[in-house]
Amino acid sequence: MGYYIALADLGRAAQVLEVLRSGIEQGRRWFRPAIDASFGMVECLRGEYAAAASHLEAATAAWAAADQHRIDAVWFNPRDPIATACTHLAWTRLVRGDLARAQDELARAVRRANEVGFPQGPFSLAYARCIETGVRTEAAQLDRAAVLAADLTELAERHGFDMWRLYGATHQAIIGGLAALGADHPDPAALSAHVATLTTLLDTFHTAGANVYRTYFDGALGRLLIAAGKREQARSRLDSALAMARDTGMRLYDAELLRLRAHTHTDPDARQADLASALKFARRQGATLFELRAALDDYDLRGQPARAAVIDAARRIPATSAWPELARAQRCRTR
Repeated sequence: MGYYIALADLGRAAQVLEVLRSGIEQGRRWFRPAIDASFGMVECLRGEYAAAASHLEAATAAWAAADQHRIDAVWFNPRDPIATACTHLAWTRLVRGDLARAQDELARAVRRANEVGFPQGPFSLAYARCIETGVRTEAAQLDRAAVLAADLTELAERHGFDMWRLYGATHQAIIGGLAALGADHPDPAALSAHVATLTTLLDTFHTAGANVYRTYFDGALGRLLIAAGKREQARSRLDSALAMARDTGMRLYDAELLRLRAHTHTDPDARQADLASALKFARRQGATLFELRAALDDYDLRGQPARAAVIDAARRIPATSAWPELARAQRCRTR
């Protein structure tokens, strides 16, 4: 199962889990929280966020009453099931726009990882750091994201987790590129250097067959290429990411990939078509944060006809969440 998830071969991962689930019904029901956690992970990667939350919440709720010693005796995956469940619950909270609850789940994942021995404890901590780095980057909290990415890299090097070292380096390249964009006086050479580094790292992902979450990183590279004025390259990268998502079923970032691809078009109709697709996809997934971003971009493109969609998405995001998008939505509401 872990092998198939690393490849983002979610169909086969689900088949393995179905076999395991049928097995526990024959006498190993104590194993159900681990199965629920793994199903939730697969559904999160598919972008089926309501189903993911249901399985992940069931897993974490049942864990306290589970026979943990029996589970540990047969669990040879380096991911601790409950730390992983909390980590993916954090992502589902993120896409729904609830940043505070996402942070709470990540804190739970870290606490659980610190309770578990090697390899599950450090490996699961690296997993949580990787996802939290993405969460902080999505929230434009780049200083905190940079610290977490450095922590992830150090942890990976200390324990010999080559995969997590690759993810740490990739996050660092993304954060460096976004920081270069946000500088008072952006340096095109610095941005180009980060783009080159990130491109090389993603080529390594491809060579190694490490596909899980790769579309998220492709989206980040597309964003940097757009900012660098390389729209054709950005569209090619985003098209490839969307094709891989269709082939593997890993649709967790499709709404953002479509929204970003809209910015590679000079034709307003083509841009609006991608934004409409992004909105539709995000709504179907319940990914309210991504829905709000697509609605805001549509408002920038079309003005008043898109205003209602912005207001509708914004009202479904907790007002206490520190999203930059909420400030943009407020300005749209008052116009």
